[in-house]
Amino acid sequence: MAVYKRTYKAYRGAMTPGWSRFTVLSRYGFATLFDSRMFTAFTVLSFVPFLVCLVFVYVLHSATAQQVLHAQFGRDPNSIMTNYWFLSFLGVQAWMSFILTAWAAPGMVSKDFANSSVQLYLSRPLSRAEYLLGKVSVLVVLLSFTTWIPTLVLFLLHASLQGHGWGWDNLWLAFAIIVSGLMWIALISLLAMALSVLVKWRIAATALLLAIFFLLPGFSFVIEAILRTAWGSLLNLPYVVTLAWAQMFRVSAPQHFRGRFGMVPTWSAWVTVITVCVLCVWLLHSKLKAREVERG
Repeated sequence: MAVYKRTYKAYRGAMTPGWSRFTVLSRYGFATLFDSRMFTAFTVLSFVPFLVCLVFVYVLHSATAQQVLHAQFGRDPNSIMTNYWFLSFLGVQAWMSFILTAWAAPGMVSKDFANSSVQLYLSRPLSRAEYLLGKVSVLVVLLSFTTWIPTLVLFLLHASLQGHGWGWDNLWLAFAIIVSGLMWIALISLLAMALSVLVKWRIAATALLLAIFFLLPGFSFVIEAILRTAWGSLLNLPYVVTLAWAQMFRVSAPQHFRGRFGMVPTWSAWVTVITVCVLCVWLLHSKLKAREVERG
């Protein structure tokens, strides 16, 4: 409206509480992601293994269902529902979540940096930490519902059907599921966002993320062969994550992990994951600026 009419008024509605302002970014982030039909379809597809395993756990404990399906799994479900079974399911869901992250994360922040929109966000009553929290929370919620939450639901279902205190006796397994899932989410979320901020181009950020998880492991094998040491495997992030998960789930590391030069200690895998996360947070903090300096 024309300014000279002086009929405009200031906003007098309810104000968003300061502690929850980051959720505005989260809400619009979810809306943007699920505007894509392909992304929505793949998100739904990522729940298919969970639904299949949910039916499997029920049939495993139901003699009637086994008779109807003409399937025999043995008398002791615990011989099948081992800690290795839960680890394998979490691994499948982790790779599903990796594809979701490679698809979603780069577009969430790269556009803001490419179009200099970050300065507009930070000119509002929104801190750098709140901006980052609003973006990361989208990935945390989305990946939680595709990794550790369905795994924990399967654990609780098996515990309730098994009875006899099985759940209490294996409470450590629930702890392993939660910690392993959150560790994976923190690693890939921060890494994907840091790469997006670094290159400011969605396609390039996705390509870098894929290269780190699929090409860098090959480079680590070259380092091991040249230097004749197992420490080069720390550049292999899938190897590092699997090694840390094996400790959490109390299973032996895969046999192929024990190469010609042995295997790195498990504590080094945790140090590598923490180091990568800290470097990503530092990079995000250094790139998030409330002003842009033009040099000419």
